[in-house]
Amino acid sequence: MRIRHLPVITALLLLTSCYQFEITAQAGFSELALDGQLGYESGSTTAVIDQDIQSAFGLGDDQGTPFARVGLDMGTPTLAVSAFQFEDEGQGLLTANFGDNLAAGTTVLSTFDLTSAKISYTFEIPLGPLSVAPGLAVNFVDLAINVRDSIGVASEDIDLQAPLPMGFGRVELDLGDWVTLVGEGGYIQIDIDDIEAKMLDLEALAQINAFGPLNLFVGYRSIDLEGDGLIDSDSFDVDVGLSGWLIGGGIIF
Repeated sequence: MRIRHLPVITALLLLTSCYQFEITAQAGFSELALDGQLGYESGSTTAVIDQDIQSAFGLGDDQGTPFARVGLDMGTPTLAVSAFQFEDEGQGLLTANFGDNLAAGTTVLSTFDLTSAKISYTFEIPLGPLSVAPGLAVNFVDLAINVRDSIGVASEDIDLQAPLPMGFGRVELDLGDWVTLVGEGGYIQIDIDDIEAKMLDLEALAQINAFGPLNLFVGYRSIDLEGDGLIDSDSFDVDVGLSGWLIGGGIIF
């Protein structure tokens, strides 16, 4: 099965600022794990049977992956770009049919590859030690799932490449000169043609600012992606989560 590009139209308004110009570059390592369910049935009248992503597909073990972020602080507006790549593979036993080629009871080898690049544009509102920054973001998602039998004769594929515009916000709380708590999140819900989908992307960080222009941070990220409908007259249902801890550091120019 191939999920085609979603027809999304998005626009971000870029403004200039007379306050400041500061660049923050961060990099780190995250340990993330999948959970949730996948379902795919051929034919628009066939009911989708969801299968556990861990037992049926062998996915869900913790996986280490790098990530990076660059932020451009122009005073009131802030532009940030972040990206990560996640890969998981495993062996499972299908409890129901998966497409035309894979029957219930088949031992399968599965791979899950996700690349995400997010661009956000926010407007900071200072409220003493607390600042709130509402804005917009676009999350460019490239997802590829391959499920095949153990001898490599039959397989099914799910491919998704799409820019997802999201409502986005960021909150920062300064706890003195050394520690800053940061939280950010984005959400989208769409209904296009025969497809309904929604995505929630949350991140929380504790950032230590005790080393001049250098900083260290530890945090947690959670991504929930749900989608169902018809693609090429086939029924699909995707309900997966990706979450785990992250750690890293950065420098301010």
